[in-house]
Amino acid sequence: MKITLRKPKMSDFKAFRETFNDKEVAKQLSGFKYPLSLKHAKEKLNEIINNNKGDYYEFAIIYNKKLIGLVCLEKPSNDKKTFTLGYAISRKYWNKGIASKASKKIIEFGFSKLKLKKIIADNDEDNPASGRVLEKNGFRFIKKIKKKREKTGKKINVLFWEITKPSVLYSTLKCGVCSGFVRSRKISTNILQSKDWRFL
Repeated sequence: MKITLRKPKMSDFKAFRETFNDKEVAKQLSGFKYPLSLKHAKEKLNEIINNNKGDYYEFAIIYNKKLIGLVCLEKPSNDKKTFTLGYAISRKYWNKGIASKASKKIIEFGFSKLKLKKIIADNDEDNPASGRVLEKNGFRFIKKIKKKREKTGKKINVLFWEITKPSVLYSTLKCGVCSGFVRSRKISTNILQSKDWRFL
C-alpha cells in the first residue's frame, strides 16, 4: 500500500472525523474526546492546520487520495533536537503496514529537515503492535515505567524507545513544486520551506 504525507487541509474534515470518532482510536490519544463532536473535530483540525510554532509537526497520512490518519513529531526538548513520535491510523487500516511506512517517512523528515539528534517514542505494554512499528523502524528499547492512563486513571506499563540520528541519511524526498528527486543532504532551502512538498 503506497502512502504519502502532506499538510492536513480543511477539505480532509469528513475523513478526519471518521478516523477519530472511533472509541478504539480515541482511547490511545490524550487530545481527542469520544464521541468526537463536529465542533471539537473542526477545532482540532483547525489547530493542526494553523500550528506554526515549531513545537510539533503533524502530517496527514494519505491513501487513495484520502486522509486515513495522522503522524507527528511533538513535545520537543528545550534545544529542539529531540522530538517525540506519535501516530494514529483509522481502524480499518490497522495491521497493513501503514503505521510503519508513515513512521519511517516522518523519521526521515526529522533527521534530514529538522536536523534532530534523537527521536523518542512510547507505547502501552498492552498495545504491542505499536512496539513492533518502532522496532521495524530501528528504535531501541530503553525502559519500562508504570504510569496512570490519563483517560481512565488505570495504571499501566509504558515502554519507552529511542532512535538517534544515523551518520549518513540517504532518504529522498519528492517536492510538489519541483520535478525530479534530490538527495536529502542537498535539498534547497526554498524546497524545504514550501508548504506543498510531499514525501515519496
